[in-house]
Amino acid sequence: MTLEDIAQLYDASQHPEVKAGKKTANQVFQEFMTQWDCQQADGIVTFEEFCDYYAGVSCSIDRDDYFALMMKNAWKL
Repeated sequence: MTLEDIAQLYDASQHPEVKAGKKTANQVFQEFMTQWDCQQADGIVTFEEFCDYYAGVSCSIDRDDYFALMMKNAWKL
């Protein structure tokens, strides 16, 4: 997966801070994009990089069903 692939799939409008009016979708999107491609800055997001990112995110979410809903909404699944 490339950073461009992520940009085409990720829907920042579903982020809780956007829904609460604390940030714009563009702010969340820009912050989100800086999280990727961190192990080797080559424009490719490996499965390991993807899993590493969401391992950290999932720790802050209390319920599995909410995490699943968040993933479905964010990635248009």
